[in-house]
Amino acid sequence: MDDLPGKDVSPWIDTTPETDYPTLNGDVECDVAIVGAGITGLLTAWYLQAEGLNVVVVEKSRMVEATTGNTTAKLTSQHYLIYDYLINNQGIDVARAYATANQNAINEIEELSKKLNIDCDFSRRDAYVYTKNRSSVADIKKEVQAATKLGLPASFETSIGLPFEVNGAIKFANQAQFHPRKFLLGIAKKLTIKNVRIFENTRATNIIPGPKNILETEKGRITAKYIVQATRYPFWQADTFKSAVWAKLSYALGVRLKNISQYPQGMYITTDVPSRTIRSHPYKKDQLMIFGGESHKMEGGGNYDQHFINLIDDLHTKFDVSEVTYHWLASDVMSHDRMPYIGEFPDYPNIYVATAYSAWGLAWATAASKIMTNQIMGRPDKWAEPFGLSRLMK
Repeated sequence: MDDLPGKDVSPWIDTTPETDYPTLNGDVECDVAIVGAGITGLLTAWYLQAEGLNVVVVEKSRMVEATTGNTTAKLTSQHYLIYDYLINNQGIDVARAYATANQNAINEIEELSKKLNIDCDFSRRDAYVYTKNRSSVADIKKEVQAATKLGLPASFETSIGLPFEVNGAIKFANQAQFHPRKFLLGIAKKLTIKNVRIFENTRATNIIPGPKNILETEKGRITAKYIVQATRYPFWQADTFKSAVWAKLSYALGVRLKNISQYPQGMYITTDVPSRTIRSHPYKKDQLMIFGGESHKMEGGGNYDQHFINLIDDLHTKFDVSEVTYHWLASDVMSHDRMPYIGEFPDYPNIYVATAYSAWGLAWATAASKIMTNQIMGRPDKWAEPFGLSRLMK
């Protein structure tokens, strides 16, 4: 990707300082060991330390530089066209639980950033799923009906503030966007003040279950009553998930426009093929537009550059571009039933996992951190049961 325009990095990573937390050196003990210092791991650590538990977090490289560091950073309960599907396949109670968990997550990030005085560019925005194809309008309208049935702030729209015509869109009002790395680096600083130990460049290699679970790393052993895998894909018992999930690759550009009035005010994704996702974000003293898509199943080989070229060509047909400032890749774990896997391993007490957010990880990770905290503290949320790991055993 050396010949592509712009830096080969996400703006979230490029506009924040590199972290420098220590590497584990020897064996330690704690109440909870968390593997992964992205949004799931750091928020789970935050909630568990608030319960009085002694928490250790390990990250194989640097925090918030993997999945969370390469998101498009939409914080929304609008996950493509999901609710009509969930009502028809899982029932209205599961659909409502899904909606409520993600809608509450938006408020939780806003409240935490205010409470902890973390400047993370949090901003309330409307979110849209749109189509330029007449044949897809019926699906959009079905989703509006499903979402409103669940109490979500949904409406059907034909004018959505983009510089090209659409045939229809579902709008979710009052969703949000933010700078995930600014937010999570702020959380990490607060965690260290609360005596949570964070170790970077510490790769976890194995879990040995037992009365006291042991997390093995390349730098030492961590003995803990509870272990949480908060990585994109579980490194331990990975085969359990093989037939239940698949990996998706997506592409994104960070773009400067010539006319500030052209920066979109909402957050957008299309049902059409090829996929497209669009939103703006504060950048230095100006704005940056994120223009992404070209999603496909992750497989060996392939011409990644061509997908970026497709994005760039399409970008120039829609917007008056000054500069492509960034280009980056994002990968996500997708579940075949479109629901995440969150909770305790059925055969291994006190070992937890959260994965398969299906490209909507910021809100789901926030919900997952609450779900796992409540399970560990002995007050499991009944509404969260459908998102647990028991369905892997069926």
